[in-house]
Amino acid sequence: MLEKLFSLGYSKTFAERYHELWGERALAIAEAMEKPLPRCFRVNTLRTEVPRLTKLLNKKGFQFKRVPWTREGFCLTREPFSITSTPEYLNGLLYIQEASSMYPPVALEPKPGEIIADMAAAPGGKTSHMAQLMKNEGIIYAFDVGEDRLKETRLNLSRLGVTNTILIHKSSLHIDELGVEFDKILLDAPCTGSGTIHKNPERKAGRTMEDVKFCQSLQMKLLKKGLSVLKKGGTLVYSTCSLEPEENEFVLQWVLDNFDVELLPLRYGEPALTKPFGIELSGVIKEARRFYPDRHVTSGFFVAKVKKL
Repeated sequence: MLEKLFSLGYSKTFAERYHELWGERALAIAEAMEKPLPRCFRVNTLRTEVPRLTKLLNKKGFQFKRVPWTREGFCLTREPFSITSTPEYLNGLLYIQEASSMYPPVALEPKPGEIIADMAAAPGGKTSHMAQLMKNEGIIYAFDVGEDRLKETRLNLSRLGVTNTILIHKSSLHIDELGVEFDKILLDAPCTGSGTIHKNPERKAGRTMEDVKFCQSLQMKLLKKGLSVLKKGGTLVYSTCSLEPEENEFVLQWVLDNFDVELLPLRYGEPALTKPFGIELSGVIKEARRFYPDRHVTSGFFVAKVKKL
């Protein structure tokens, strides 16, 4: 089986790691990532209603099925022409978004009037999703370091009619400088992206364990900052598009060991790993969730929700 992973282009290090984590299933996960994902979209309820838009798209020949974890999300099963060339897309009635990345805002449950931080916002998919769940009421402070990506975020938010968001061109490692306490925080963390091989095949052989360790260190720093400005009783959702336990379960174990928080259960996805590489982690970590390309037809994705006590 390792030979098959090598033949798909995986480095020896990562082929062996994945075999240790998932056994024979590692090949099914890798093969699923060779296929393009279905194109999915989110109905933008700031500009329209779900039944109205789905009816309009059906009339044009588009067919789709609902994303289980969000009532606004759909994946196309028939696309007679590019959905991005429709007036509905151009007028901001919908946003193209991968199904698994619709879950973190839903898991966070932002409410109208709340003060929210999006610690790594570009290109604005999750930010705009939170804005629509908040009905454009309250404030989202959205951080990102990439200037070009922030320009893209601004254009996306403008097209979608988002008016409750302040974009900040700075790393969210400086979030405490705002002097704001947040009701809720979303950290869709910078990661090695090993769950996105379908669109980044170079990551099969191009990543190293040094990259994983670098990302883990940054993720921990961001979580420490985020938890320092979160209100008591507030919630933080942490997500990555990485398959690596070092960026997911091990980071979460570090949070549980070092901060006064509790892990809240999530409904969708598979339970997180509690014994990756034979290392025994806290049993509650199974409440965090993993999405896999072979079973969920999404990117490889990780989501966890913690409450500050």
